[in-house]
Amino acid sequence: MSWSPPPRKVSDTQVIVVGGGPAGAVTGLLLAQRGWQVELVDRARFPRNKACGECLNPGGVALLAELGLVESVLATSPAVLEGWDLALPGDGGWQPPARGRFRGGDRALGICRATFDAALLGEARAAGVRVREGVRVVKAHPGGPDKPAAVELVLPGGGRQRRTARVLVGADGLNSRIRSEVGLAGPVADPPKASLTWRIRGTGPSRHQGRLLLGRRSTVGLAPVAGPDATHWNATLVVVEEADRANLLRRGWSIMSAALQGIPGGWRREPRVVAGPWGSGHFDRPVQAARTGRTLLVGDAAGYFDPLTGQGIYRALLSARLAADTIDQGLTGDARMGSDVEGLAPYGPLIFSSLRAGRLLQRAVEGVVSRSPLRQLCLGGLRYLPRATSWLIHLTGDRAGSLLRVPEPVWPLHPPRTIHEDHR
Repeated sequence: MSWSPPPRKVSDTQVIVVGGGPAGAVTGLLLAQRGWQVELVDRARFPRNKACGECLNPGGVALLAELGLVESVLATSPAVLEGWDLALPGDGGWQPPARGRFRGGDRALGICRATFDAALLGEARAAGVRVREGVRVVKAHPGGPDKPAAVELVLPGGGRQRRTARVLVGADGLNSRIRSEVGLAGPVADPPKASLTWRIRGTGPSRHQGRLLLGRRSTVGLAPVAGPDATHWNATLVVVEEADRANLLRRGWSIMSAALQGIPGGWRREPRVVAGPWGSGHFDRPVQAARTGRTLLVGDAAGYFDPLTGQGIYRALLSARLAADTIDQGLTGDARMGSDVEGLAPYGPLIFSSLRAGRLLQRAVEGVVSRSPLRQLCLGGLRYLPRATSWLIHLTGDRAGSLLRVPEPVWPLHPPRTIHEDHR
């Protein structure tokens, strides 16, 4: 916060979005569709892989349909999930799972983040967003009533550039630089969690279900994702214990491999790694607020707690829509920008109220699975209560009590077209 740009009457551009993932791409897309001049920067070059559970829940599918983006996602050949299995470790494998199904026509999608993110970013480009890849933010200022927001960028060739904007959107993820630079980061709590994600290839288990394997010291998520010949899976390992975190890179695959061997239904042959691993963590990233001055935070940058319920991409899309609506409806055409800060003020309360129910659910689920006796009791009981399991899965799918008004069912739509994935 020590760096401050000189006062200026006008900005270089109307909106700068930092981050080209789902939150940033959709924010930029929606604003460009409404006539705003948008510049988006990201340090990566797309398509790029990313540590993620790679599951788009039914709420996210419905929101993409509402925004007219679902066809682009279907073109990436996602897997279609009917629900999730929840299982505990047993002797020589996993106990029989508690099986939850999404209600009605709701379905989740197992996506590949490389192609999913690139598809949304392509839509943003087509709408008129100026996308600049390989550009890193090193400083940022939130702006104020008499001062534009500003960023200092490091360009691909190493040169530096200063850009100002009427509005700055921080969509740069879990470890957001914008959040830190504008002073919105909250205190990080213990215990810290860390994860590794692999892309694996194999056949055998049903590709209509995701699996969540809840061990004492680790959680394993397995979900089918987009890929050639319908053989690719996302395999994510999350650990909490300090000893496991310290040895995650060295021992992670041995833990994952042992968990995969006990998957109900089994493998026709041993699955093999085709990409990864990609690491991520710490998963408790609170924020003091989601807005300050002329700066809004969206997606994971706007606060994150535990990925267990798989709601991250839905929240990214929802916060993008809320941010675009706030900017478009709250700002006037006054070139002096004097009333902009006041016009952006509703965003903070709006995003927190919209996501409050999901956050409470996440913390409730974490409170259960982090305590072994309670985890055993609840998961053991759910095995005999399929309706209760499906109700829980439906809630984590962000369909009950959401802001969405999408006609049912949201699935089926059209058979996806086939594309080819990069297997570096």
